Amino acid sequence: MTPQNQLSNLIPYFEQATKQITLLRSVIVLLVVTLGVIACYKIIDAVTPRLAQILARMSESASSNDAVLQLRRLETILGIIAALARAVVFGAAIYIAWQLIFPATAPLALIGASAMFAIVAGGMLSPLLRDISFGTMIIAERWYNVGDHITVEPFMSVSGVVEKLTPRMTKLRSLSGEAIWLHNQYIQGARVISRGLRTIALDVFVTDLADGKNVIEQTIRTLPTGPTMLARQLAITETEKLGDELWRITAVGQTTPGREWLIEDFAMNTIKKYDGLSSHGPSIVHGPIAHYTDPTAERRFRRSIRARSLS
Repeated sequence: MTPQNQLSNLIPYFEQATKQITLLRSVIVLLVVTLGVIACYKIIDAVTPRLAQILARMSESASSNDAVLQLRRLETILGIIAALARAVVFGAAIYIAWQLIFPATAPLALIGASAMFAIVAGGMLSPLLRDISFGTMIIAERWYNVGDHITVEPFMSVSGVVEKLTPRMTKLRSLSGEAIWLHNQYIQGARVISRGLRTIALDVFVTDLADGKNVIEQTIRTLPTGPTMLARQLAITETEKLGDELWRITAVGQTTPGREWLIEDFAMNTIKKYDGLSSHGPSIVHGPIAHYTDPTAERRFRRSIRARSLS
């Protein structure tokens, strides 16, 4: 056998070995890139909650409402940055893997392949893209921030504190502790409670101011407080003399949404009970009357009424 024939017989073996080496190289590249993506995700998942906890503690200790709002927006931005970072890491991993496996491929071919993949996978990715488009609008228009209490429309029974917000989804934590995950494309509207608390006022009309205040103070001592109960204890904020023997006493408290019954039911009945047990006899002639109050809403309505009166 001539040397030329021997070389011809060895060529298929070299080609087979080259293919095996290329396949092994591709597998190693995919494995390394996958491990790199997992490591980056682990770092993002480790850093993001710690920063969120720091912002949450700062929000709880903030003294002004503006500072609380700014910190909630920072929490929202943090969640968005984390989601975008994951997307960037994933996209960069695909590009690096392509360049290492197909080093001779021109960048234009990569763009063409990506476009073809986007067209083929359009049906599968369209729900995700709708979520992202709706979520982007929610974030850009500042419907709500992390830490706000919202009620979702058209799912009026779905409500809770916004725990996480990304362009793709919204995560709520209900009063019962349930985690609620929502695709942003299904959120048609949101009812946002100012500062996440219900402010409720009780008006009591009495014939004796001292006895009326004593009855209300006795009631206040019986009301349970806490983040999921009375977030801010009921307190007497105003007294007004309406006549020779008629006074109005106003007490205001704040509850977590869903716990309004603590003031509207429990506190009102307790006031009536203590008034009936008073040694000086009942002093309440009317009430208690419960109503919601909010400084921002009062300013808006006052401006609306003033504008109408001037027109």
